[in-house]
Amino acid sequence: MHEVIVEGGRACGVTFADGRTIRAGKIAANVNLKLLYTTMISADALPETFLQRMRRWQNGSGSFRINVALSTLPSFTALPGPGDHLTAGIIIAPSLDYMDRAFQDARQHGWSRQPVVELLIPSTLDDSLAPPGQHVASLFCQHVAPALPAGRSWDSCRDEVADLMIATVDRYAPGFAAAVIGRRVLTPLDLEREFGLLGGDIFHGALTLNQLFSTRPMLGHADYRGPIPGLYHCGAGAHPGGGVTGAAGHNAAKVILGDHRALFMRH
Repeated sequence: MHEVIVEGGRACGVTFADGRTIRAGKIAANVNLKLLYTTMISADALPETFLQRMRRWQNGSGSFRINVALSTLPSFTALPGPGDHLTAGIIIAPSLDYMDRAFQDARQHGWSRQPVVELLIPSTLDDSLAPPGQHVASLFCQHVAPALPAGRSWDSCRDEVADLMIATVDRYAPGFAAAVIGRRVLTPLDLEREFGLLGGDIFHGALTLNQLFSTRPMLGHADYRGPIPGLYHCGAGAHPGGGVTGAAGHNAAKVILGDHRALFMRH
């Protein structure tokens, strides 16, 4: 989506980068709200207080993603061989002290040199995802800084950090690194450029007290209705925030249907 069309004080459609236009009576926005209100809607169409809130909206995630193709399943020292444990989330985080060091290290260095890594192997549940005998896995790696210190770019550090993350898994599952036959690496910068996740923030905004509950995204607009009639918030930037729940979309759909019924009854 390139721009929200606002006419007569109402949102009435969207345009795309390729020039296409779609008209609609109601629009549900699932993009990061800072991206929506500071780049896709004219500032003149927005209340000044709401626009300033969106300009100050805090984004930033300490995550780094890697998708890998594997020639074989990993075997963990703690529980060797195949088993049901490989169908669940496997988190490398040996202790609270380990996790705290990972967080502190990322703040100072830009990424944790002993990272927390969550490994998921979806092909153990769906064998259509990989050729027979092979597998795919995703690595959700923490912690990293959305913006690196000393002016460094994630583009110049991507492979170095990816190698570190894979080596970390290899320490707990010897042979894992050798089993990687392909990988796709997504730094916080890649997540922003490819998916509109500002600062790599998968939650569309920091989950801090000033950006949660009735203040997500702002007092007076936590009911899934934007400041422009006809525009609704259905993504992670709305209450209750990010996570694989679908709650924001479910709640927004109920509000949209309620508004539609109310309009129908009036006419």
